[in-house]
Amino acid sequence: MTSHQSTPAPNRATGIVRPIAGFATQHLFGLDFVSETSIAELAASLFDERDVSGWRCVVTPNVDHIVRYDRIPAEFAVARDAVLVLPDGMPIVWASRLLRRPLRSRLAGSDLFPALWSKLAAAGVPTVVVASSRETAEMLATEHGGARFVVPPMFDVANEQAVERLIDEIDAGVAAIGARFVLVGLSMPKHHLVAAHLRLRWTNSHAAPTVLLLGASAELYLGLLRRSPRWMQRTGLEWLYRLLSEPRRLAKRYLVEDTRFLVILWKAGRAKRR
Repeated sequence: MTSHQSTPAPNRATGIVRPIAGFATQHLFGLDFVSETSIAELAASLFDERDVSGWRCVVTPNVDHIVRYDRIPAEFAVARDAVLVLPDGMPIVWASRLLRRPLRSRLAGSDLFPALWSKLAAAGVPTVVVASSRETAEMLATEHGGARFVVPPMFDVANEQAVERLIDEIDAGVAAIGARFVLVGLSMPKHHLVAAHLRLRWTNSHAAPTVLLLGASAELYLGLLRRSPRWMQRTGLEWLYRLLSEPRRLAKRYLVEDTRFLVILWKAGRAKRR
């Protein structure tokens, strides 16, 4: 039951060493999950870092992500090369204990967003927000006048022209205000696709902003989406709350596709025993 300290990792795109805050991690499912910190410490570390270089992305995988990573190498690569991988799901925490590589607690993107956003807004830190709706953007703009918002229209991930237009708009927004952060509030797989394209766009940049893939965290923060009660979050039943809220959209994913997580867990346990 050991953990290891994160060390600077080479950027595969640029060869530049990416400084990491030194959080302890545990290697699970091919990723180095942050294991020994709090949301407050994470937000403070991200906010305080200056003069960093190379590609920097923060991901918050849950079970659905792990299942997708197992079959979609491009999405796995985004998480593998992230500077921070946060366990956003109690099943991942429970799995870590079964595999004897324990994570101390869940670190949810929906908790990180308000902790970091409040700091960025109070200090007026230049930030680009890729919002899922105009309503989300307008509500966040009242809190952070120095932020720039990108609200893409509905698009198919296979539509290369639409994706490139979005990347162009994000890139222009970053350049216009000298953004230190890009908060991507799109759903999976769109936010991983955006991250992959931004990395290619900024391959030779030594001053690229930190990109955080936070899904619907902004909508939860603003109350546009209802989050499950705390007791359901603590007991790992947040997925059930979401399923009951959106059964048509989530039933197949949660009840069929995500059961593959058990197979992935079994394989990880067998590999560890070897």
